[in-house]
Amino acid sequence: MYFKAKVTEKVQDDNGKIKKTSVEYLVQAVSVTDVEVQVTEEYRNVTFDWELNSVSATKIVKVMDNDRADR
Repeated sequence: MYFKAKVTEKVQDDNGKIKKTSVEYLVQAVSVTDVEVQVTEEYRNVTFDWELNSVSATKIVKVMDNDRADR
């Protein structure tokens, strides 16, 4: 199953102001909890604050990869 995870990244710019950026991830997982674990692992070594804002199931059944080596 695929989920859409929305994350807010809070990065300090050169002037000391906090800039918020929203990013989205497509995550293959078995549950919302699994998504949370995977996103947390993705952000494990970052030096800025971030927040997982939402997780929603998608109707996507497969991701087709165009970069296959067997072509």
